[in-house]
Amino acid sequence: MPKQIETRDSVIPYLVIVSYPSTGNCSYYMRASTGNRKRIKLGTSGELTLDQARVCAVKNNVPSLTAVDRTVDEVFDEFVSIGQLNAKRSIEREQKRYSKSVQPIIGSLSIKVIALTHVRRVMDGLAPALSIATRNRYLAMLRAMFRFAVTQGYCDQDPTRGLKLVREIQHKTYEVTDDLGGRLSEAVIWLDGHYPRVGALVTFLLSTGMRIGEALAIKWEDVDHSLEHITLSTTKGGKKRHVPINAACKKVLGQLAESTPAFVADSWLFPGVLPGKPMSRPVRPWKKACLVVGLPAALRFHDLRHIYASFCVKDGIPLYTVQRLLGHSSIRMTERYASLAHCDLQVASERVAKAMAVNFVERM
Repeated sequence: MPKQIETRDSVIPYLVIVSYPSTGNCSYYMRASTGNRKRIKLGTSGELTLDQARVCAVKNNVPSLTAVDRTVDEVFDEFVSIGQLNAKRSIEREQKRYSKSVQPIIGSLSIKVIALTHVRRVMDGLAPALSIATRNRYLAMLRAMFRFAVTQGYCDQDPTRGLKLVREIQHKTYEVTDDLGGRLSEAVIWLDGHYPRVGALVTFLLSTGMRIGEALAIKWEDVDHSLEHITLSTTKGGKKRHVPINAACKKVLGQLAESTPAFVADSWLFPGVLPGKPMSRPVRPWKKACLVVGLPAALRFHDLRHIYASFCVKDGIPLYTVQRLLGHSSIRMTERYASLAHCDLQVASERVAKAMAVNFVERM
């Protein structure tokens, strides 16, 4: 049996399909009709269907690619179109990053003249306040785009090869103690007296474990009291999920409903200052509350989600259940909290030891 079989598509003559009989997979290529007839990879059967590969082949008009000198803007637009076909989750964020920080510097230049100095100029032009993680996302986006350009034959090499991603420092995970719980309660009380909506938001996050972006995107029509859950349409993973309404959450919802004037189903759970807009992230009131009650100044809204997960694990809730409560796509993301269950493991180990001792005694 041959390792691979190469055939031309019956619909698009310059679309080449390379099949691998041993795995049942295949790869899609386009071959130019002029010049060096370089074969350009479109993707694999795991990334594209045959129809999508045909669309890519027609859209890119391969026979004329070798004669065209493309700008960075044109290559990025094509890179985005491929990402949209593959349902790439981060494509919208990448478009915003490109238009804000990359396009003004190198967008109009030919992709063939871009060198490491141009990439450094883009990276140096990023806002100083950006985190290491965000800077890495910019570099990863540029790297993916230039590698796409090399694959398509628009340029000879990737100019980002001389730059490395900076090692990211993991955010501190706060240990759940009685002191931390007490100070969080004090912070909520202070916020209730000065910024009631923010106080309700903090309580809501602590009682549901939601991401703040998920909470601020909720409308009253997403709240189902009969089924006792909240439907989240805007999630990090892009998948709709349901969050159970517990007693603490139900109390917050009641307070919000009482304080919402002209209550309508399609209004925001946490409305903002501007009409028709949700609340923006209330960072300043939260920082003030942390300062007043003695919480760490670096404590973020996202840390409330970690604290919720930590409480779950320390209370003996199985990791699989915690994964579903948090909406993690993989159990590996939830396993970071496994060390917090050390006491439970110790108790379980002692129970096994006692059972084994009884069993051995009975046999003697």
